[in-house]
This record gives sequence, structure tokens and C-alpha cells, in this order.
Amino acid sequence: MELNQYRLLSTLFDYPNENYKKQMKEVAAALGTKYPTASVELEALLKLLPSDIYELQELYTKSFEVQAVTSLEIGYVLYGDDYTRGEVLSNLNAEHKAVKNDCGGELADHLGNVLRLIPMMKDQKLLTDLARLMVAPAVENMMKEYSPASMEQKDKLYKKQYKTLIIPDFPLGMFLHLFKALYIVLDSDFDLIQENKPFADVSFFGFLKNELEVEEGKKSSNSCSTTFNTSGIPTGCGVPTGCGA
Repeated sequence: MELNQYRLLSTLFDYPNENYKKQMKEVAAALGTKYPTASVELEALLKLLPSDIYELQELYTKSFEVQAVTSLEIGYVLYGDDYTRGEVLSNLNAEHKAVKNDCGGELADHLGNVLRLIPMMKDQKLLTDLARLMVAPAVENMMKEYSPASMEQKDKLYKKQYKTLIIPDFPLGMFLHLFKALYIVLDSDFDLIQENKPFADVSFFGFLKNELEVEEGKKSSNSCSTTFNTSGIPTGCGVPTGCGA
């Protein structure tokens, strides 16, 4: 099975640089023959993205990092800060190390890192399980976060927590096209069975609400303990920050 398309798609989930729109155009063209509907989604996103790199970076930051629409960490999206997420990170760290996949400054379960891992994996059974039971369900949950009701819930939560909402000049919902494109490719390659989910239906909003409440309760504590940033990612003492942890 040809899997280089996941390496190409991975670049679109990284923090944008000056070549981001050019890369997206190239990925859309590369997907055109085998995955025409995925290519259409990327073309639609291209028409919506701001031309100015700083506006594009602001849009990315607001979508996935600060007062985020969703997290890009698949383990967190599926399990929150449950111990299972720790097992996911540990296992993915091992897989990244085995094929020398550099995760940069992101965690092992960051979607971009996991997509780069896919074409490097040798164990086809493990690869299929990763795609069907983790990556695809996580992408499904990420797409759900773009529903109007979910976005409204998060805005209310962020306003309560931070008093001021960051409102970019461009609509946040446009990145839904990117997730749709990825899901279409996954479905075509791995024949996804949507009802086979090894976990309950979950939401980034629910995890985020719990973590922000925990963070609020820890503000008065001077002890060294784990806290969480606005994307729901654990930080602080003893928390791994990359693949080599």
C-alpha cells in the first residue's frame, strides 16, 4: 500500500510557514487522482485561507493552541488526561524511536507526527490498528468540535476562564476542510468501520472543561505539580514534551 500521502498531509497540520499554501496546493494536486473528494476539500480550504502569513499563523494558533477549537494530540482527544493517554504516549514514543521519526517540539501523539509515522511503520497489523482504532476516531472527534453548538460551548468556557476571547479576522471553521480531507484518505486506505470504537463517545470540550477547572484550583498552590495549557496539554514537573521522553 502506498502511504506517502500521509507524509504529505502531515505538513498541513504543522505550524504554518511561508510555504504553507504552496504545500497545500501541491498536496491537493497529489491527492487528485486517487482521492478526488479529499483534493476538493483542500482546494476549498485554499480559497478561504488568509494570504498574510501572520494572519494565517494567528488562525492556526487560535484553532489548535490558544483558546483552541480542538487539540491536535490524538491521545488527548480520545482519552483526555486519563492514564490511558500516558500509555498511548509511551507506545508511540517507542514507535517513533524505532523508525527514527523526529517529533520536533511536539508530543508523540501530535497528529502531524503520527501521520509522518504511518508510512514508516513495518508492522502492517499494528499500522491498521493505529489507523482504524486511534487516528480515524480521533479525527472524527476533532471534526465534531467544529459543530456550532460545540464552538459556542467552548467560547462560553474560555470567556469565563480568561475574561476576553481571542477573535481572529477569519472564520475558525475553515480548518474542518483539512480534517475532512484526511478522513476521506483514511477511509479509502483502511476501510474504516466507524462503529468499532474501543472507547465511549468523548469531546475535547469535556476534557478541556475538567482541565481548566483543575488548573483554576491549582493557582493558589505552590507545590510542583502538573498543570495544563489552553489546548489541554499537560505541562509542568515530570511531563514529557517530545518523542524522546
